[in-house]
Amino acid sequence: MHHRRSGLLFRRTVRWVLALVVLGVVAALAVPGQAAADTDIGTPVRQVDETAGPLGPADRDVLHKVKQAGLWEMPVGTWASERAESPRLREVGRLIAAEHHELDGLVEAAAAELGVELPVEPTAQQQDWMDEIAAQPRATFDERAVFLLRQAHGGVLPVLAQVRAATENAVVREFTAEAMTFVQRHIEYLESTGLVDYAALPDPAALGSDDWLSHTMTFVVQAALAALITALLLVAGRAVADRARRRAPIPRAPVRGHHARS
Repeated sequence: MHHRRSGLLFRRTVRWVLALVVLGVVAALAVPGQAAADTDIGTPVRQVDETAGPLGPADRDVLHKVKQAGLWEMPVGTWASERAESPRLREVGRLIAAEHHELDGLVEAAAAELGVELPVEPTAQQQDWMDEIAAQPRATFDERAVFLLRQAHGGVLPVLAQVRAATENAVVREFTAEAMTFVQRHIEYLESTGLVDYAALPDPAALGSDDWLSHTMTFVVQAALAALITALLLVAGRAVADRARRRAPIPRAPVRGHHARS
């Protein structure tokens, strides 16, 4: 009876541990990561040039980011060229608007070659920035426009660099290299106005860390899976040891007393 109970307990334990492992694997697959972000940026409609190389989610994402940057920075550059009190900012605004128009042509061409659908309006945050700049009185227009433009350019530059360093697609490599020259130049334009509040800009360590939660959840799930597998191995090892112990012959004690003498 004891043997049957221990065997039943072993089988139940193994089933529970295996069920937990399966749940852990499902949770790991459900963690939002790079593949999940793919639904937000669309999928390629067609791949005209198959020799360009694989087109990943990050490649399409960078095309989207550059397109959306132009959708709000071009009009803001035009506003600056017309409303700014600073003569230098009026010139910078004109340059940014004109060069973003050129950059917009480059991203449209790359997207057409790769079959990527591009957004047609800025993000909600970019629209908020536009509304904020448009609502500024003349006394604060220059500083706020420069700050938001400089902050946005500083955020997209590391994204371009990361994609350029890792992409396997030749079209994206060429595009990101060109786009970085535009963004770097615009940063220099804005800084030449003398209106950039460097202390208020985001910490460089925080740039490109939007997916920190995804990485954290992935680590937690992987750690949980490792713990479950370890528990399974321990339970299995203990069960094997118990079975081996039960099957081992029990040594008989030496017989003493009257029967031993006879």
